[in-house]
Amino acid sequence: MALPFFISILIILIYIVIFMRRKLSFTTNSIQFMLLSIVSTNYITIMTTKLEFIRASQDVTQFISLLINRECILPLIGIIMINGYLNYGHRTHKIIFFLSLLFFITVLDVLHIHFKTLDYPQWSLLNTTIINIIYLIICIGIGKVLYHMQKKEEGSSGQNI
Repeated sequence: MALPFFISILIILIYIVIFMRRKLSFTTNSIQFMLLSIVSTNYITIMTTKLEFIRASQDVTQFISLLINRECILPLIGIIMINGYLNYGHRTHKIIFFLSLLFFITVLDVLHIHFKTLDYPQWSLLNTTIINIIYLIICIGIGKVLYHMQKKEEGSSGQNI
């Protein structure tokens, strides 16, 4: 049951990313996707294998849903986060957008627990929420750096990266 659900979420997020207003160019979004994919993969790998705070399911289909989450869904949420952050002007809109994406990621973690994809023997959902906050802040940081690089490149040569 977990695999079709996470594939559906992935398809919806792909449509959101395709049709949303973006301040970052395609190349900059691709670089951010790659960097966030590396960050989320390393986080899950370290937590499951090295520290053993999280246990991943041994079922193949459930493990594939975990891979879809960490390799595709979380980086897409990062792209949505930075493009939304750059598009909104008021601080309250940015905070509401941040909290709504944080809620979405936390619900995905709760669904992983519900589908028994992940188990937290020495970890808690509060710790995961704190890590999700840090992840979204990392998304904003990487996105701002890439946005400034993009603006610098546009200013010097008159074209996008």
